[in-house]
Amino acid sequence: MTHIRTLVVDDDQEIAGVHTGFLLAHGDFDVVGVAHSGTQALEMVRELQPELMLLDIHLPDMSGIEVLRAARNLPGEPVDIIAITAARELETVRAAMAGGVLHYLVKPFNSRVLMQRLDDYVRHRARILEHSSSSASPLDQERIDRLLATAPTRPPAANRPAYQGTLPKGLSQPTLESVIGALRSSGAGSSASEVAGMLGLARVSARRYLEFLVTQGSARIVPKYGAAGRPEKFYVWTRTDISK
Repeated sequence: MTHIRTLVVDDDQEIAGVHTGFLLAHGDFDVVGVAHSGTQALEMVRELQPELMLLDIHLPDMSGIEVLRAARNLPGEPVDIIAITAARELETVRAAMAGGVLHYLVKPFNSRVLMQRLDDYVRHRARILEHSSSSASPLDQERIDRLLATAPTRPPAANRPAYQGTLPKGLSQPTLESVIGALRSSGAGSSASEVAGMLGLARVSARRYLEFLVTQGSARIVPKYGAAGRPEKFYVWTRTDISK
């Protein structure tokens, strides 16, 4: 199965970068866009035609519920939506459910929870593709029930990155895992500037995480020379698990 085209929507650039890293670390998703407002999100849905959207509810120009409803009225294939938000009000949750969100994750949560929901979605999408390719005939009740059933969550695969030791002061586990995801997605390696740009981090912050991975033996530095002859550090992922 090809990678699932995904749009990340969150007004906080750092959180959007962390979510991007989780998606990259999972391995079954391709982040085609990152939006920080509802207007930008709807423009990207129209232009990029994502298959999945990770949607925050609290946005600066409109609510995520408004984005959800507007997205449902856009032409083209419908986008699947997983709500990721701090909003806990009953009316908000009910509105999201009525709009057809597949999951509703309340911040804060750990990486394992998000990975489980992503696993669920991959299985859900596989069931849909299986039915759509197997026959053009109408679905019977049993097949409809299987499509509508919510798959139970399972632990993420053992080879997904997770650091269980004590991190140095100033480093956070979610951001570390997002940096790992960025490195794993680039077989040839990435510079600190590239990782920072991908995840919405400051370059100095990205470099701190990358240097930490080097000290753990989970990444190595490969110098690359530019036109001026000065080498630039590129970081290459060398290990799939840094758990301790």
